[in-house]
Amino acid sequence: MGKFVNIHAHASSSAHIEIINHCIQDSWDPESNKLYSVGFHPWHIADFVIHEMIEKMNVLAHRSNVLAIGECGLDRAVKIQLKKQEEVFLKQIEIAEAVKKPLIIHSVRSYPDLINIKKTRNTDIPWILHGYNGNKQITEQLLKHNFYFSFGAILLRNRVKLIDSFQMIPLNKVFFETDESPEQIETIYIFAAQQLSLSLDELKAGIAINFKTVFSNG
Repeated sequence: MGKFVNIHAHASSSAHIEIINHCIQDSWDPESNKLYSVGFHPWHIADFVIHEMIEKMNVLAHRSNVLAIGECGLDRAVKIQLKKQEEVFLKQIEIAEAVKKPLIIHSVRSYPDLINIKKTRNTDIPWILHGYNGNKQITEQLLKHNFYFSFGAILLRNRVKLIDSFQMIPLNKVFFETDESPEQIETIYIFAAQQLSLSLDELKAGIAINFKTVFSNG
């Protein structure tokens, strides 16, 4: 019963519903029967002409099978100036707002920066933190600002800090993903259901509702 939803994959997985991430600088031969996100990752912005990448995104973002903008965001662990990262991130936020599609966000040591930016945007576009691994304190702050949280294979490591965060997040703010991991999405769901004391069918039903709510083109 129910379907497995994978909102951030880099290749086809076993999920019934999945969004495959496309990096805007790469060549693309999309399949009409697949769903995608399109983004300019902060790791790559120094290697390409920014306005050219943004122009490409403006075109691709309007495709009906592109359900989200991202992954995009901020990363304080790389050498690229944060100001430049913010400039590119803001351009992608503007695209997401224009096409009314959610953001899938990469964030490393930058949750306070994201909160500050979100405060400046008068928007109801969902912001989804992919590969989330924050502690309870930052999770509390992010919840106050209406972020969504997507959990990947790192959840399976059963770290107390992350499990505590996961268990405090309302189910209607949760997604799951495989990202670049070889783990199956079913494995992540099964573990997550155990941590939330839910049946697998209950969890699948809840995430399916979230997908319909957030990804309106889905």
